[in-house]
Amino acid sequence: MSLTAFIAFVLVSAAQVATPGPSTIFLLNNAIVYGARRAIVALSGDLVAIVILASLSAAGVGALLATNPALFAVLRIAGAAYLLWLGAEYFRAPPVVQEHAEPSGAETALWLQSFWIGISNPKAVLFFAALFPQFIPADGGRDLLTVLVIAFVTTKLIVLGAYAMVARQLRRALGHRSDMAFGRRLTGALFILFGCVMIWPLVA
Repeated sequence: MSLTAFIAFVLVSAAQVATPGPSTIFLLNNAIVYGARRAIVALSGDLVAIVILASLSAAGVGALLATNPALFAVLRIAGAAYLLWLGAEYFRAPPVVQEHAEPSGAETALWLQSFWIGISNPKAVLFFAALFPQFIPADGGRDLLTVLVIAFVTTKLIVLGAYAMVARQLRRALGHRSDMAFGRRLTGALFILFGCVMIWPLVA
C-alpha cells in the first residue's frame, strides 16, 4: 500500500468520524458533564465496538447483511430501539451538576453505554465492507487489514478527542442546573432523532 493511498484512507476515515452521530453526541455530553478525561475513557468503549464491527466486516458479515435485508432490518431495529431507550433515559434522569458529577461506577457505566452505542449500528459493518476493498489489494492480506483498522481507530480517537477538548471549554458556561437540564434533554432528543432516522427507511 502506497503512502498516498494510506493518507487517502486516513482522510476518508477522518471525514466519516467527524460527521456528527450518536457516538459524537454521547462524547460531547460526557465531556461537558464529566470532563474531557472521562469522556475519552468512555470513548474507548466505542473504539472496541469499532474493532469488533470491522473484524465482522472482514469476516464476511458485511456481505451477508448486504444480501440478507431481513437480517439487516432486525439488527437495525435493535440498534434504533437502543437509541430510543437511551434518549428516553436522558429525559427521565435528573441532570447531573458538575460539582457532583462523580457517581460511583460512572466510568464503567459510561464505557458500556459507549460500547453499546457503537456496536448497535449495523451500517458500520456495511461501511467497512465498502471502505476496505478500496484500499486493500487482492494480495493485501490480514496484516494490511490490521493496519487499516488501527489507523481508523486512531483517527477516531484523535478527532473525537479534539471534540472532547473543545466541549470541555463549555463546562464553565454550562455549570448551572437549568443549563445542564437543557443539555441533557437536548442529548436525549438527539438520540431519539438518530433512532428515528435509523428506523424510518423500514417503515416509510
